[in-house]
Amino acid sequence: MKPLLRQNPQTLSMKWHREHFKKGDPIFHRGDEGSDAYLIEQGEVRIEAGQDPSTRRNITLRTGEIFGEIALVDRMPRTASAMAAEDTTLIAISSEYFLTQFNQAAPLVSHLITMVVSRFRELSKSSLPGRVQNSELRDYVFNHVQMSQNISDAIESDEFHCYYQPIMHLADQCLAGFEALIRWQRPSIGMVYPGDFIDIAESTGLIVPMGRWMIDQAIRGLAQLQARMDAVHPNRPPLFMSINLSVCQLREPDEVDIIIRMIRNSGVAMDRIKLEITESVMLGDVHEAILAMEKIKSAGIQVAIDDFGTGYSSLSYLATMPIDNLKVDQSFVFAMREHESSYRIVRAITGMAHDMGMECIAEGIEDIRDADLLRQLGCKYGQGYHFAKPISLDQALDYIERRGCPD
Repeated sequence: MKPLLRQNPQTLSMKWHREHFKKGDPIFHRGDEGSDAYLIEQGEVRIEAGQDPSTRRNITLRTGEIFGEIALVDRMPRTASAMAAEDTTLIAISSEYFLTQFNQAAPLVSHLITMVVSRFRELSKSSLPGRVQNSELRDYVFNHVQMSQNISDAIESDEFHCYYQPIMHLADQCLAGFEALIRWQRPSIGMVYPGDFIDIAESTGLIVPMGRWMIDQAIRGLAQLQARMDAVHPNRPPLFMSINLSVCQLREPDEVDIIIRMIRNSGVAMDRIKLEITESVMLGDVHEAILAMEKIKSAGIQVAIDDFGTGYSSLSYLATMPIDNLKVDQSFVFAMREHESSYRIVRAITGMAHDMGMECIAEGIEDIRDADLLRQLGCKYGQGYHFAKPISLDQALDYIERRGCPD
């Protein structure tokens, strides 16, 4: 049922992986080929530097510290030995992953880092490895790498789930479709929400297999939801499914083609899928993004701009990008009845969408008064806790029975 999430374990493991050492186990020896760097997730490591017994020095590193990092750049032999001072768990960061990022950096940055590493080795041949002194930076790196490893583990363990939030026709309060949203159910911890892991998944590339899996799950879910809708509320327009697409997926070579092929091979009508893209798409190569969106549009798939008005809005790109839907960000919807400025923004977005032949979807509707006001402004669709929070597939099927369309 979840094959796409684990389609390439080798790709996941080449970035980092956990290693466990018993007290006294060697981690590497002086003279070994430098490859991985290590972050101490739990335990204690003793570093022994210096070849001459008279000048040999030891240092003890603990949770959150990194060692062996210089080898990521030059892959020279180790200048020190490392041993587990107690039972220890390390997250190994592979040189392949680091060098991929390093080679993508600006040439000047790469050159300067190489020079720094070279001089560091010359100055520290008989001294100890450097230690990160900035505690905030160290904590950030530790949390980032640890969360990245946890995401990789979750992918392998099928801990991710697809939830569905109903989207309603504001004119008649009938169900129009759903937005598919990813959730992470961590054992012994509970539900983890996208805000806590999506950014890291994007920065590490893990968002690509996660995104494919979400598309697969959402399409499977749509088939079941449509069958229930047809049985309970016949003669209603077909449901649509909105699926978030990361900017990273949009810019990944060949990824758009893979996504289009997945949707086409599923047998679902292409125009029943809305791919939602945030305004941050404008931060990079705009021409590349437009070409990708045009490819999606030409395949018959709808394109939506999510959280419109909160990021990098530019009226000029609305005229050039193949956009079908604008989603009004919930921050404006929350405030529109209390603040005139927010109301005017919502009115402007809905009016502009209508004038440009786009459909408007409002997020964050928490009150019937919000829904009525948005309907009066010409907003076609709405979603929010007034209708339902994101729910499981079984709950969504039950929702169709209870609230799919008023009698």
